[in-house]
Amino acid sequence: MAMLDPDQFQQRIDDFSHAYTKDFSDFWKWKVNVESNNGYSILDDMHRTETCERLCEVLPKWQTYRPKDNIPCLATLRASLSTIMKAYDQLRNYSLLQFEQIPRASLDTIWHELGRAKEVDGQKNDSGSYAIIAVCKPLLFLWGQTLAFDSNVRKHLPRNYPVNRYSWNWTLDEWMRVMTCLSRDLREDKKAVDFIKQKSAEWYGKDAPVPYGRLLDIYYFEGS
Repeated sequence: MAMLDPDQFQQRIDDFSHAYTKDFSDFWKWKVNVESNNGYSILDDMHRTETCERLCEVLPKWQTYRPKDNIPCLATLRASLSTIMKAYDQLRNYSLLQFEQIPRASLDTIWHELGRAKEVDGQKNDSGSYAIIAVCKPLLFLWGQTLAFDSNVRKHLPRNYPVNRYSWNWTLDEWMRVMTCLSRDLREDKKAVDFIKQKSAEWYGKDAPVPYGRLLDIYYFEGS
């Protein structure tokens, strides 16, 4: 990945849809507020219902399950949020910069549970190949470290990344390979890391987790 120019990064943020920016910011500020209380999680028994309600409001607007009917997809998601609670508690301790340290078992659980929301009758499939945005759009809200990987983002990823950017469906291994590349390249780009940290502090507070994936999603959505 070529080094990301901060001025260009800022321009792409300025060009990005303000409605989508607000959707994520509202959710992230709420998540930060909940999880700033020691021991609380947005997927714990106290907060999971509100988390689901918030996701059920925003994910259809983000066309997460098109052209499927949102109602059964969101019903499956509601059940899946309970199943991934423990895996999420592990995952939220890691940022994109630490991606290679994340236990695969946690990623595997989350991958299948979020992916199955768009499958027939909410069933996991044998190949583990799911609509990438069905997994990554809700995970972007929950975790902040993945990109949403819609078609505009996929086509603008660096050319040396090992993935079929024109495929709607990815396996866990494909997603992990791309995330590993993003993590590696970002760690080597101090200016980009500093820029993202600065924007996160401006938007969410200096003590909030930095949603690296969200900022990179904006960057690649707006161009290569």
